Amino acid sequence: MSKYIPLILLIVFSNAQDDIFHIELTNDRDYPVFINATGDYNIKAGKTQRVLTVNGFTNKSKIERIDWKTRNAFSWNDGTRSEDYPVICSSTYTKNGIGSSMIGLLPEMKGTTVTIYGFYYDQVDSVKIHIQ
Repeated sequence: MSKYIPLILLIVFSNAQDDIFHIELTNDRDYPVFINATGDYNIKAGKTQRVLTVNGFTNKSKIERIDWKTRNAFSWNDGTRSEDYPVICSSTYTKNGIGSSMIGLLPEMKGTTVTIYGFYYDQVDSVKIHIQ
């Protein structure tokens, strides 16, 4: 029986890896971004909107939905009105196990922190962005 324990553990852990959902922030436009010791992203606010990509990795080849949320709402003002500003679209679908969504960080968001949550079935991951 003990000779089968390594085989059983290998099967259990290799199947568990298939269920790991995680999200990452991609800096396609080479903005000044650094990651601190806790894994939070720090980005300098620009004079115009900063656009980055959030990728959700499902490790599944079929097309599936990822939902995106932020903890708090952000407002912007164009001089005539103020509106809530969605930092990220509410959902996306995967292709080859990756679902991507663009985020926009306005100059008015300087001094705030945005936490983006990705939801995939019963799994949740997040990235935290400090806008300096």
